[in-house]
Amino acid sequence: MKPKIVYVDAYPKPILDSDGFAKKLLSTFHLELLALCQYGCLFCSSTDGLFQKMRRITFRAAIAEQLGIEMKPGDDPSLMLMVNDLLKNLERQLKRKSRDWGHGQTLMFSMLTDGFSPELLKQGYTRAALELLLDRTKFRIRILTKNWVVGTAYWTDFFAEHKDRFVVGLSTGTTDDAWAKRIEVGTPSPSSRIKALHALQDAGIATYAMLCPVFPHMLVGNELEDLIGAVRPDRVEHLWIEPYNDRENAAMVMAAMEPGSIDRSYLKRIYEEKEPKVWSQYATNLYVRTK
Repeated sequence: MKPKIVYVDAYPKPILDSDGFAKKLLSTFHLELLALCQYGCLFCSSTDGLFQKMRRITFRAAIAEQLGIEMKPGDDPSLMLMVNDLLKNLERQLKRKSRDWGHGQTLMFSMLTDGFSPELLKQGYTRAALELLLDRTKFRIRILTKNWVVGTAYWTDFFAEHKDRFVVGLSTGTTDDAWAKRIEVGTPSPSSRIKALHALQDAGIATYAMLCPVFPHMLVGNELEDLIGAVRPDRVEHLWIEPYNDRENAAMVMAAMEPGSIDRSYLKRIYEEKEPKVWSQYATNLYVRTK
């Protein structure tokens, strides 16, 4: 999927508090290299989150000016918002901090977007940002990505050089590559992500697993247990599992699903027919199965 790239002014201080992830004990700060991710997962909540809402007018103006069309984030999975002066602003922010900044704390790379998006890698932003963090801070860096590239020798060698500074996680909520292709538009397949996770583990890199969101189809048969087994739970530091719960994009997600599918049926009952007990039971079943 070729991205529709728009450049925006997003933030003068790229490293921000990560209040939401702090509650999950994932991080205390986060760094986003993008304002809107290159991967077009239809269930992504970042397209309608507070970050986007606060900058809605300026972002839509930039989209209209640079693409010549009216569009809001989330309308087109191929839309990608790059950040002007990202590395300059990051370097400026870090120069104002002590080199001990982040000692005993974790920085999420990234919380709202994917810092290993192909365009970022192509332009060298990812490596440059990580090297700045290594040089100018003491954070432990928690990488979260859907890109299998982190399992290649180029990246495993880089992480291995700084083993005490990195923990790497790959996000997937399914083992079904065909399902993911419909819902996680433009994103590497779950099987490639699991293979990359194994490569990291085999290279001695600290890892964790983010199984999120896990849709109802994973609760049929042993698919959930297969997914948990695939990430090698005995070789990850932590394993997080979450159900899908985002009414803002439910219609778009349902439209991409097979008619009559388990997921579509569940989402229809929850979000169209307003049966909250259905979601509660689905979430309860997920937690009970992963207890």
